[in-house]
Amino acid sequence: MDPERKSAVIVVVDDDGAIRSLFEDVFVDRGHTVSTAGSVAEGLVACAAAHPDVVIVDMKMPGGNGIVLIDALRRAPASPRIVAMSGGGTEGGFDLLEKAHDAGADVTLHKPVRIDVMIEVVENLLAA
Repeated sequence: MDPERKSAVIVVVDDDGAIRSLFEDVFVDRGHTVSTAGSVAEGLVACAAAHPDVVIVDMKMPGGNGIVLIDALRRAPASPRIVAMSGGGTEGGFDLLEKAHDAGADVTLHKPVRIDVMIEVVENLLAA
């Protein structure tokens, strides 16, 4: 890790285990502490335990969508920066990424997300 870059706590919430593992490996290699969760419920627990600086959350997961997590995080006293991602889709006739933005996501990204783009987004959020 670059000595000038501050280590951060990142939580990755996605029902796809390969995506969780990939993002975990990438950000751990960059010197960050990473927790992962496979559902909104697990994400709420992980965020409560880790007090993350950044949360990366998928919008479409079995058992609930990322909007629930974003809403909960935005009500917390120390709200993290949030990156919402989705392969597309709507809920109630509304685009999920638009709903994520309206709920308070700092950045929204369409899947598949290139690793270099995710690194840049997270590092910019940490620097802000």
